[in-house]
Amino acid sequence: MELQITGKNMELTPAVRRYIERKLGKLNRHLPNIIEAKVEIVEEKTKSPQQHFVVRVTVVGGGTRFHSEERGEDLFTAIDKVAANMTRQLEHYRGKR
Repeated sequence: MELQITGKNMELTPAVRRYIERKLGKLNRHLPNIIEAKVEIVEEKTKSPQQHFVVRVTVVGGGTRFHSEERGEDLFTAIDKVAANMTRQLEHYRGKR
């Protein structure tokens, strides 16, 4: 699986990159033919602190595309939410097949 990580309005540290790779690397367990995963992290200047970070993930594999977007006040919380959401989507799709 090819993992592309981009940051917008922020600098991505190696620790954040490792955390994303560890969390999203587990997606192959649910759908083994994942070709690529794109992760976009955006830091927004919002009034609400609960929506400070936006994490978008797009996974392509098996002829289908899955997309998830989550917001959070902490970057790691938003990554956890989007990983859980993507896992749920892949399990649902795998259950249909």
